[in-house]
Amino acid sequence: MKKIKWKNWGKIILFTGIVGVIMSGVTGILNYKDTGGGGGWQRFYAMPEKTADVMFFGSSHAHCTIDHGLLWDEYGIAGYTLSAGSQRLDGTYYFLKEAISVQQPKVAVVEVWGSVLPGMEYTEEALYRNALGMRWSKNLFEYVAYMTKGMGKDDAYRNRVLCKLPIIHTRYRELGREDFEDEIPYLRGYRGSFDIQAFEKPEVIPESDTLSLDPLCEEYLYKIIRLAEENNTQLVFVAAPYILSSDEQRRLNRTAEIARQENIPMIDYNILADEIGLDYMADFRDSDHVNNSGAAKVTAHLGNFLKETYQLPDRRGQKGYEDWDKNSRYLKNKLVSKQLQDVAEANEYLSVLGALEGQTVVLSLTGNYMAAGDAYYEGLAAMGICYEDYVKGGTWVFEDGVPSLYLPGKEYNRCYQINGSEIHLESEIYEENEEEKQKNEIMLNGKNYSFIENGINVLVYDQTINQIVDHAGVDIYINFDVIREKE
Repeated sequence: MKKIKWKNWGKIILFTGIVGVIMSGVTGILNYKDTGGGGGWQRFYAMPEKTADVMFFGSSHAHCTIDHGLLWDEYGIAGYTLSAGSQRLDGTYYFLKEAISVQQPKVAVVEVWGSVLPGMEYTEEALYRNALGMRWSKNLFEYVAYMTKGMGKDDAYRNRVLCKLPIIHTRYRELGREDFEDEIPYLRGYRGSFDIQAFEKPEVIPESDTLSLDPLCEEYLYKIIRLAEENNTQLVFVAAPYILSSDEQRRLNRTAEIARQENIPMIDYNILADEIGLDYMADFRDSDHVNNSGAAKVTAHLGNFLKETYQLPDRRGQKGYEDWDKNSRYLKNKLVSKQLQDVAEANEYLSVLGALEGQTVVLSLTGNYMAAGDAYYEGLAAMGICYEDYVKGGTWVFEDGVPSLYLPGKEYNRCYQINGSEIHLESEIYEENEEEKQKNEIMLNGKNYSFIENGINVLVYDQTINQIVDHAGVDIYINFDVIREKE
């Protein structure tokens, strides 16, 4: 009898394990990948344990303000932002709790926009945004129980959320490639923005002028402080700059007062705006968030503070921190992409291409590309293309600004090997309505990046991190402006 019972228990355990693996796999695919914040739960759990020395928490004020590329390049700080759009302090508390149990960061930086709000947000939107990405754990159970109680929901609803599948199962209709493969697994929580909106600088409110916090906001502020204390985690409060009201600044002043009483550093960049050189006419993307320029100023100041205050190791060059290098490269490529997109004239654009370093550039001359004579040859010459080859036409591949392949003429078929894949380059002549035409292809990952019939096609690609930096062309039958394919 005992042997039979043990055998049955073994079957139960095996079945439960199989169901758990299947459930985990299915929820991993169906789950929402973008909850409006930071690096996200998926990448957080993929990080090796105890690699993120500094973690940042809060709402969009956190992930729109801390530039992890700069934090890494200038200070060697391995940081990660775990946040969610419009997150209140209760959500931040549970995010911090999970981060401590998984990553045990040396320093936790909490952005305290939530302390100026009139309470918490007990809505399905807030619950899904914050909870669905968390893996099953005691912290998830506590958070979902807390939120569903605040929403006035019953245990059956709570259990549906905890199971996740009843909430996310309908997503099968909208699944995309990103649900099966993370195209930017190295993202540390900052994407940035080049948008610029000008604002008047908010009224300066003396730090001594305070206003009471909402009782529940204050309660969770103290809960965050106690949580950090209990786990020997160094805590820093930060207030990101935005176009805030006088009362909001007074509540931030009260938050700073609590921080002083608890011996917690608090850096309010609304007060330090002049000290860090924040320009309200140029450093904001919208009224709530800084752009890349503003983020760089905040990050530089905060990076200095963190390095001077805490014994944080410089992780640059260390094994296991390659994703921080990739994240930095990703952000730099976005800057290169913006610089290229800001150039409209063909010759100038080609000259910029010739000076690029670190990218793979594919350039094809196609169709009746000489219809305007030598109008854009100056730019091609700047790339190192001689006039004789220009007349022949064809496709060039450049690595770090140096030609590594040339396929002359209008008929060729070649695969160019890149990191983990290949770029298929093909051209052929065909006749249509008694007119000779050229079919040109620059194929990468199943997509043809050649979209101009007569002129120039360009693909700029970073094969180290598999990132399309730019995809453009010049249609010689229209003008000499650089254009981009409509999605």
